Amino acid sequence: MIKALKSIHNALTSYYLFFLLIVIWELAPRLGWVSAVFVPPFSRIIKVGADLGIGNILLYIAISLKRVFVGFFISTILALPLGFILAGALPWLARFIRPFTLFLSQIPPYILFPVFVIIIGIGEGGIYTVIFWSSFWPILFTSIAGISQVDPLLVRAAKAMNASRIQIFFKVVLPAAFPAIMTGMRTGLTMSFFMLIGAESMGADKGLGWLIHNAQSMGFIERIYLGALIVAAVGALLNFILDFLEENIVDWKEVAEEQTV
Repeated sequence: MIKALKSIHNALTSYYLFFLLIVIWELAPRLGWVSAVFVPPFSRIIKVGADLGIGNILLYIAISLKRVFVGFFISTILALPLGFILAGALPWLARFIRPFTLFLSQIPPYILFPVFVIIIGIGEGGIYTVIFWSSFWPILFTSIAGISQVDPLLVRAAKAMNASRIQIFFKVVLPAAFPAIMTGMRTGLTMSFFMLIGAESMGADKGLGWLIHNAQSMGFIERIYLGALIVAAVGALLNFILDFLEENIVDWKEVAEEQTV
């Protein structure tokens, strides 16, 4: 019995602060510590979510995730080959354009949103462009860095064994650069999701960002908090999935490191 309680305690240790925050959130407005108008009790937010309906909430999540994955997919299929070419075949060109690409990557997508609207138009096109811009640069830079940091001895050893360029790329270069590429893709996907929320508030009629923006316009405080909680939950779920994939796909790296110790 004691062992079971101890195991439950160990499993919940990381969530105690989260539970405490919910309790304080519920009690603070009811006890008058904060204004219930601006900080409604947690139970009221849950009730608003129930009134909105799980179907509508899942629909908003699905619409937002579709936009994220489409924009992220487009940026990935463009950034990865470009990074491989610049780092592998044209390293001099990568060095030449690096200051310009760094300059472009520092421009926040929100600042460019009016430009995207003028060029592409308001609506889905502008949203996808914001997502593309947010995720393209991390993937491009990490793919270039990953390929550039491959140990030249590995490449020379593969050439000594008469491996073709295609074999060297897929069996030596790509596996060695894959951890860095995964890091860039993870960063790009995370940035895409959170940039999407702002983009949807400026040019969408559905989605999580639209839910928050519409609630703000109508003065529905509870829905603002509800939208923020949903965004945080979906973001945490995406991060968990990416952690799981990275641990299972790149586990060969850990094995290699253990063997060299």
